[in-house]
Amino acid sequence: MIKCRAIVFILIVLTFCKSYGQTNKFEYGIEGGPSLIMLKGNDYVDYRNSPTIGFSGRLFFQYNLKKIISLRTNLAFERKGSIAKSQPVYEYGNSFGSVQTKSNFDYMTIPLLVRATFGKRILFFINAGPYLGYLLNQTDISKGTNIPKTKNDNTSSFKRFDWGVSAGLGFLVPIEQNFALSFEARNNVGYYNVSDVPVINGGSIETVSTNFMFGFVYKFGFRSTGKTQL
Repeated sequence: MIKCRAIVFILIVLTFCKSYGQTNKFEYGIEGGPSLIMLKGNDYVDYRNSPTIGFSGRLFFQYNLKKIISLRTNLAFERKGSIAKSQPVYEYGNSFGSVQTKSNFDYMTIPLLVRATFGKRILFFINAGPYLGYLLNQTDISKGTNIPKTKNDNTSSFKRFDWGVSAGLGFLVPIEQNFALSFEARNNVGYYNVSDVPVINGGSIETVSTNFMFGFVYKFGFRSTGKTQL
């Protein structure tokens, strides 16, 4: 459903918006916000773990080509992971309450995105490309009804690198000539088994996150405008 809505939105933008000649060669700025995060790849995380809330923050740089296409990259800190609930039992089968465990994967990530921008006053954009992530640390934080809060560092059980594909869409609201405010929803899907130890039933552990980012943009490097009609 989400994918269908995104496709419809993109088609509307392409149909009704005029393209524009990008008047600045470069853009940089800062953006960040909450994320919806989860893990995938094996029976345990698929059926026992649930999505939870993370966050991301990044510094970005963008090179604008003459018309609608741009190349964009950033250095980002991202909290990925998931949450699981269980009911451990004593030796004789009596439960001692529910336990909630949050698995936190803290990454530095660098994507390389191709972006297309459309519109006049409010600028709409779509972008996509690969990303590379480096694991800073991985921790499991557990707390329960009758047990104290515990924190375990499991970084050594996971590979340092991750990679996948990012795709997003959003809009910019220009402020005067060289500044803009932005919003983007970006989905990051990992395609690499980040576990460095065997996984249940020969599966894998892969990361998924959807970032909701608010940003501030500064544009510089003036070039002449060349407008075209789609």
